[in-house]
Amino acid sequence: MHGYAYLPLRTPDDLMVYLRVSDTRALTPWRVHAAATVLTMAGTTMLEMYRDPDDAQGGRPQYARTFAAGEFFTVHPGTLCATRGTAATVQVLATTEPVTDREEPLSRAAYASFARRARRYLEQPSRALVGGSC
Repeated sequence: MHGYAYLPLRTPDDLMVYLRVSDTRALTPWRVHAAATVLTMAGTTMLEMYRDPDDAQGGRPQYARTFAAGEFFTVHPGTLCATRGTAATVQVLATTEPVTDREEPLSRAAYASFARRARRYLEQPSRALVGGSC
């Protein structure tokens, strides 16, 4: 899909929140089906946004930015974008609809492996400035 394993988190009121752990370093298209906010907790996330499908096919972003730990972005349905995470990228994704475009659900072993990896990266000291200006 778009370079992340999705680990559903339990939340009050059954909100749709996922811990996303990078599973590739490739720039991968993201088909945005529902409004989503992504907070990078560890590592970095590169986001590219495109004006139209030809720009996306040709790799000509209209907007490109790298988000560090502690920074977030929001995407809306129909947004043409691609993301790339580092091997240590862990994010929290809050969305209005469940993520369903994975090829198949994670096995228990894969889920446990990604959860251990996320915990390892989240337990490392962050290089992000805490309390910095917005």
